[in-house]
Order: sequence, then C-alpha cells, then structure tokens
Amino acid sequence: MSGALVLRYTVKPSLRFALSLLLLHMAVAAVVCATAIPWLAKLAMLMLIALSLSYYLARDVLLLLGDSWRDISVEQKDVTVVTRDGNSFLGQAADKCFVSPYVVVLCLKLEGSRLVSRTIFPDALSAGAFRELCVYLKFA
Repeated sequence: MSGALVLRYTVKPSLRFALSLLLLHMAVAAVVCATAIPWLAKLAMLMLIALSLSYYLARDVLLLLGDSWRDISVEQKDVTVVTRDGNSFLGQAADKCFVSPYVVVLCLKLEGSRLVSRTIFPDALSAGAFRELCVYLKFA
C-alpha cells in the first residue's frame, strides 16, 4: 500500500431494500394474475416469482447466502468485496455505477470484463458511510 486512503464498509440487512423487493415482486405477481393465460401457467409463474423473491431476500437483504456481500473496501478505483463465506474478490468500480441519495447500484468490473453489481440502500451501511460511498463513487 502506498499510503492511499482505504475506505471500509460493513453491509447490514436493509429494510428499505426488502420492502422494494416485496413491492416489485407483488406488482409482477398482480400482472401475471391479470393476464388471460391458463391457470397452470399462472401458478408456475407465481411459483417462480416467489422463488425469485426468496433468493434475493436471502442473498441481498438478510445476507444469509455464501455469496452475500458482507464487507466492501475501497482504495482508489479498486474495490475488494468479502462475502459471507469468507471469500473475497477484487474489482474496479465500473462507469455504470448509479449513485443517488436514496440508493447506490455498485457495479464492479472483474477480470475478463465480467460485471457484478449489488444495490445498496442507506440503511445497509453505518451512519455517514453511505454518504461517503456516494461521494467516492461520484468522484472516483
């Protein structure tokens, strides 16, 4: 390390994200119910919607799965992510990151031009850390 500032963030469960996921999945389920397709197809689609909701709640909100992001460290353009199962990976903040006072979509470019992203709401980080992350991503 060359004396560069390293920012570390611990990701916590987010109630805002949970509510957003729930509302979006409910809207999709309502659209499926309103369509004129056979009831068996509707049932299959509703099951897939429920599975999707369960997966994203477990991975991104409750942080229960092995690939859930637990810690994020930022140094210049490099971002290191530590997952729940203890694995870590290094990426660079991509230009596709979306930053607003209400939500951050953190896109990381990994080796081989692969992109991974996660949505981070203000209540998922400690007080002030969300603002610090927003400022870093805007000016990095």
